[in-house]
Amino acid sequence: MIFIVDIGNSNTVVGIYKGENLIRRWRISTDRTLTVDDIAAKLSALMMFDRIDTKDISQCIISSVVPTWNHAWERFSIEFLNMKPLFLRYNTKCGISLNISNPSEIGADRIANSVAAAAMYPQGSFIIDSGTAITLDIVTPDKKYIGGAIMPGIMISMEAMSLRTAKLPRFELDRPLHAIGKSTLEGLTSGVFYGFVGMVDRVIEESLKEVDFKPKIIATGGLAGAIASASNYISEFDRDLTLKGLKIIADLNR
Repeated sequence: MIFIVDIGNSNTVVGIYKGENLIRRWRISTDRTLTVDDIAAKLSALMMFDRIDTKDISQCIISSVVPTWNHAWERFSIEFLNMKPLFLRYNTKCGISLNISNPSEIGADRIANSVAAAAMYPQGSFIIDSGTAITLDIVTPDKKYIGGAIMPGIMISMEAMSLRTAKLPRFELDRPLHAIGKSTLEGLTSGVFYGFVGMVDRVIEESLKEVDFKPKIIATGGLAGAIASASNYISEFDRDLTLKGLKIIADLNR
């Protein structure tokens, strides 16, 4: 089995692959104050509940955009899984080429997403990942990563409005029934939802003008499903895209 960790700024997703099947998936908060023992306590309980034996784990791969937490996860892998983990970096063997000016700048999660998309969609792909930030990544039919765009995230924007305005409440984002809100809450929900869908669609629209292939446009990440449901361009939502990419990379580096 392969133990896969995707450390994001807000949440960390842990997956267990058995053969080609993702048999377990857990999402925990990214808490930079947690020690290796804290991580072990959390995951030991989850693995015990799902009857996962660490003795059956043969590989550990970690994707991280939070460098300050890497050491704790490395110690966890060494001390509790009895193996040194593979940290995904820009120069890790991954099956695609990074055709951008400074490959070391690209986030590991974006590399993993691009690897999965390259394997799944030979016609080329656009990947929208909605996390702390919203990213667009572009992979050509010949498996070249050629860049993309970075946009503000939905949760960051919602929290900023609540914190910076005296009368705007905190709210959960759901697809509104109407674009025209009849209350402050309805107006917030409509503005944020359709505003972000419009922003993502416009970035996709402009990017399509600059490529010479017709890509599959897919979405992944926490709130991407909501965006995908109203987008004029996104045709598929895959919440496990990052884990799938990390699985492919683990196999290549076995």
